[in-house]
Amino acid sequence: MKIILSSLFLIALSSLQAQNVTDYKYVIVPQLFKDFAKEDFQLNTGLKTALRKKDYEVVNENSIPLDVQINPCLATKANIEEVKVMFRNNLKVTFTDCNNAVVSSYEGSSKEKDFTKGYQEALTFAMNQVGKQNAKDLPVTKTENTTTIKETTNKVVTQVSNKTVENKNVYKSNGKNYTTASTNNNEFVLIDQENSQVIAQFYPAAQQNIFHVTVISQNGNYQTIGYLNGNNIIIEYKTGDKSWSTTTYSK
Repeated sequence: MKIILSSLFLIALSSLQAQNVTDYKYVIVPQLFKDFAKEDFQLNTGLKTALRKKDYEVVNENSIPLDVQINPCLATKANIEEVKVMFRNNLKVTFTDCNNAVVSSYEGSSKEKDFTKGYQEALTFAMNQVGKQNAKDLPVTKTENTTTIKETTNKVVTQVSNKTVENKNVYKSNGKNYTTASTNNNEFVLIDQENSQVIAQFYPAAQQNIFHVTVISQNGNYQTIGYLNGNNIIIEYKTGDKSWSTTTYSK
């Protein structure tokens, strides 16, 4: 992998060049849609069913696949918005990418007076416009920041998805067990054994045993640095706006 860094300590998450919802394999569907928080009208279930019929893999926000944890740009997020029109049940299904940019949107309308039946019919009309999933291995070419990354994403995804976990490499920290999974070009991920969640991805830096690290966090991913020191993995974690502390994972 070729990485051009604008700063030694910064590395950006990548964005896939997906132009349409059909370019995505994964669709994240939230438990609630903001416009329908008080009454769902079975829209959540209806959307999931329609997506599966078109070969999309529906993802729950609380159970993100490993490959999407490593690269959030592999998934699009769905939302259903209410479109207010007199004497009609109108809605819009919107799909956004990892940078919250709209990838695709589709509107549906119904004259049915019953709200549940009307919104379900409108959802059907909207989803009839959505093509079948046709995700391909797209090259990563752009990031939000000044970092430029060129790589083939599917190499990382395939190896991690096939659980190439090095079980012999068990590390301990604060009473918990962690293990590593190799990806490619001396890259690897650190995984919490208790829940199989990736907590960090390591990219080798120019200096030996120093890594650029993407920390995977529920509060938002961020970039930091990590080290290999004998049988230890050390990560500098953010503890505040301008403060950092190290955590050591030991064999």
